[in-house]
Amino acid sequence: MKLLKGAVLTCLLYASAVYADGAKAVYDLTSGDSVKIEKEMIKSIKNVAEYYRSQNQEFKAIVVISGDAYKYFIQELAESPYASDKGAIEIQPKFRPLLKGLNDDDHVTFKMCSAGMKARKIKKETLYPFVHADMMKNIYLINAQNDGYAYIPVH
Repeated sequence: MKLLKGAVLTCLLYASAVYADGAKAVYDLTSGDSVKIEKEMIKSIKNVAEYYRSQNQEFKAIVVISGDAYKYFIQELAESPYASDKGAIEIQPKFRPLLKGLNDDDHVTFKMCSAGMKARKIKKETLYPFVHADMMKNIYLINAQNDGYAYIPVH
């Protein structure tokens, strides 16, 4: 009986590996450095998504936003604490279509820490429409990792 159970378990594990439908990653974005964000998050996700597409596999990504990264996900900067942040204002025309493209083309989900928003007095209605902000960062990260997402820091 033990031998049979072992064989069944081995077959199930093998089958799940063979029929895995892709990969999942959660990016923990805290950096406020636009160059780092473009290289280590935006381009990285595009390249990884393209790799998995070329393998006929699905890639799912979640970006959890906190720390100094908030300013890059606010649509209405004039109505935010970053209204006079020259760097955020200058990079917004470049980042807006890149972030929207990640969401539209690569199905990336963006989730902003609601606790940090509250502390910074960022209103939910000032965010890009594709940014979700229902929970705090740690809940997003715990849920994603419990669902099998690989953790990738962008600090």
